[in-house]
Amino acid sequence: MATYQEWAAKYDIFPSPSSSSAASTTQGRQLQPGHETNISSLRKLSHEAYTIGWTAILKSELEASRLLLDEEHELLPPEEKDVNNYILGRMGLHNIVIAFPGPHTDTSAAELMENMLQTFKNIRFGLLVGVGGGAPSLPNLEEPSRDIRLGDVIVGDPNGDNGGLLQYDLDNWRVDGEFNIKSTLNKPPDLLVKSVRLLKSDQSFGRGEMNRYIQRTIAINKAIGQPHIDDCKYPGQDQDRLFKAGYQHVGGDDCSKCNVKMIERRLQRGAKEPEVHYKLIASAKKDLRQAEVRDKLREAWNVACFETEAAGFRDDFPCLVIRGIGDYSDDHKNELWQPYAAVVAAAYAKDLLRVVKPNDVAALPTVLDIFNTPPKPTLEDRIAELEQQVKKLRSDLSDLANRPAPELPKEAHFESGTWYSPYVPPREVEQRITFARSYTSVPSVMASISAADMDRHTNFRLNVSVTSVDLEGCNLKMYSWGNTKVYSVGVQWAAFGN
Repeated sequence: MATYQEWAAKYDIFPSPSSSSAASTTQGRQLQPGHETNISSLRKLSHEAYTIGWTAILKSELEASRLLLDEEHELLPPEEKDVNNYILGRMGLHNIVIAFPGPHTDTSAAELMENMLQTFKNIRFGLLVGVGGGAPSLPNLEEPSRDIRLGDVIVGDPNGDNGGLLQYDLDNWRVDGEFNIKSTLNKPPDLLVKSVRLLKSDQSFGRGEMNRYIQRTIAINKAIGQPHIDDCKYPGQDQDRLFKAGYQHVGGDDCSKCNVKMIERRLQRGAKEPEVHYKLIASAKKDLRQAEVRDKLREAWNVACFETEAAGFRDDFPCLVIRGIGDYSDDHKNELWQPYAAVVAAAYAKDLLRVVKPNDVAALPTVLDIFNTPPKPTLEDRIAELEQQVKKLRSDLSDLANRPAPELPKEAHFESGTWYSPYVPPREVEQRITFARSYTSVPSVMASISAADMDRHTNFRLNVSVTSVDLEGCNLKMYSWGNTKVYSVGVQWAAFGN
């Protein structure tokens, strides 16, 4: 039997990027499958060399992502509390960490990523790549490419207040049919959003590589011929059956006993290549196998895909969710399309990394840095804080104005006043104060100042000085330093003399 490396060369699975000296050193060091792997030939990188995290829960997801690696690397020791299994390697110009659970363990993708960050602290973002269930709408009888079909790809599309993925609780589905939406992930990093748009344009002009990656992976999978590796070939349009929402599965592992008259009538597509849909993905801890619930959530939230792996992720985790459609989220669910769906999702992710520059990834903050950064105050928090500051400022000014005047020598005059400026001043502002009394000699003047700091800068300073005094009045100068915005300024001044 031919080795994996020989088949890889035949199908060009390990292209050597001419522009990357690091990638060019991988010639002759690629992985061979199973017992043919020469561990000593694998490159060994440091933990810090890996910047992208990738999760694979299902066996088919792991096999698909591993087949699409351009180079596999030697494993590195994990941290003591890290119980993940890993595959390390290069995909295009990026070094990625593929995390997967051990056998007979119920581990979520969120737990995999949490463990990964203990060992690989330089991860910039995650790719949640795998299989999901579609939420098809009524068939489009004019343009079948708009339908969600088995083997299509759904990419979590940031829209409005969500980042492309919402987490809901299927167990707490209320009697009135409303879902308990637990949270939504923040928008993916701008770099991923821009790269998705670029790839979308590439694919529109026929310049994407996803379909080539799919065909090459299927061919290599077939050539390897290992019985323990899932057959990831395209099952065929005749095996893509969408039953009407009210029709229940008859029984068995497939739908051979189900009534074919209950299949929705849809136009055949001209090609078997998958379509990519950019829509909202919903995640819960349990598989959704109820067509009526599927349709309700689709209509209420415009959800296009359901999955279970992203449940539990922190809202601020920077990631992109990519799912290949393996079923229609109903009780007709089976695993026939699962291996192919895993391949198309991984092929899209690899095509996306093709348009992402490593230098741009390196410029992103690490996930750990994001987690350790205190959350920015919400607009409501800032308004409440400003209101408290203004309230305190007014109280301080009132106290100052109501203080008893100091005991003065006989025949001495005293007067005071408040200059209040409820606007954002420049760094320096001057104000002329005119005395109400007549003095025979230049009086003494004191001034104090209070302000509300809008931006909460610790290095913020605001001061007032009396720049000049004459018989008719005085000049006050307010000045600030530190990069801030000032909500309001109040100056209390007092003059006394003969």
